[in-house]
Amino acid sequence: MSNGGVHRGVRRVALPWRRVCATLPAVALIGGGIALANPAPALKALSISKDSPAIVVPGTALTIPPVPAGTGTAQAPGLVLPAGTAPGSSTLMALDTMGIPVRALQAYRRGASLVGAADPGCHIDWALLAAIGRVESNHGSFGGNQLDSAGVARPGIIGIRLDGTNGTARVNDTDHGLLDWDTSFDRAVGPMQFLPSTWRAIGVDANGDGVKNPQDMADAVTTTAVYLCSGTGDLTRPGDLHAAILRYNPSESYVRTVTAIADAYRRGTSALPVADLPAANPAPTQAGYAHKANNTATAATNKTARRPAPPARPQPAATPSASASTSPTSPPPPSPALTLPALPVPAPTKTGLRSAPLTHRICSIGPLGVKTCTNAPLR
Repeated sequence: MSNGGVHRGVRRVALPWRRVCATLPAVALIGGGIALANPAPALKALSISKDSPAIVVPGTALTIPPVPAGTGTAQAPGLVLPAGTAPGSSTLMALDTMGIPVRALQAYRRGASLVGAADPGCHIDWALLAAIGRVESNHGSFGGNQLDSAGVARPGIIGIRLDGTNGTARVNDTDHGLLDWDTSFDRAVGPMQFLPSTWRAIGVDANGDGVKNPQDMADAVTTTAVYLCSGTGDLTRPGDLHAAILRYNPSESYVRTVTAIADAYRRGTSALPVADLPAANPAPTQAGYAHKANNTATAATNKTARRPAPPARPQPAATPSASASTSPTSPPPPSPALTLPALPVPAPTKTGLRSAPLTHRICSIGPLGVKTCTNAPLR
């Protein structure tokens, strides 16, 4: 319990490197679209100096704005079963093949430390925050994102459009597309998946850079800790833990999954049976997502439009090639024969040699005994 076993109405912790932090009165939370569950009779604050910035934990439990019936987000976008794994089976699933990324782990530990100092009675720990981060965005890596050196998800984690279709709630735009890049409907944003209206009301600048950024792991995780610790709950009590997670995402399977992963992190367990992860999504199929289906259709169209041309008929060697380039994987065509001017060629004979007159040799011996020979043509 905070300060002698009793939760204060508002709990704060000073951050020396920050310059400004406004408190969050109840009217601001309501104006930002945040409902207050079980309002406390009074809001009280810990005594801090005038110039000290602070992390503020509301003394009343915060809840996500009401979601139309039947559109609860039961499944976890960042938790996907391996291909061929049957939901609900006893097959073990690795939680983090390469371990929790360093930037994410730092954010989980710091968020728990900051909010734990503001509200010791909440007893929040890094493992619970890490479990939510694993389920919501796989520690900031969902959708091809990566945490940069400052711990910011790049290019940015943006949830599906909440336009009332495909089983989603209908949430009209509240941020003019500033956070979710959508000027018509809202989308959950960042590694911890906050609605823009929720973020605007309770978003925290946990690293003192002057910006409350839902894509910043430190800001998002600390804001999650503030959200879970709002009210008078003690997260070491199963009932209070269940209620806090259910406020974050109104799904029993989500609560069970987050609780199981948090327990595994505390014990140092690296894998859990799939049956303990009821909110996990099945492995995506070819038609699992609309964008993948569109890509498949495009690929099929391209295959139809780009049928390979029939092989070219062989050309005489003396005919020059019609194209100056060839495929890099094809052998170069034979060089065309050069066209030369006609030269006079003697008529061929049977032997292929030039013809010559046939002769015979005639020899005679003179008076002095000298032999004389001459060639004479045959007649």
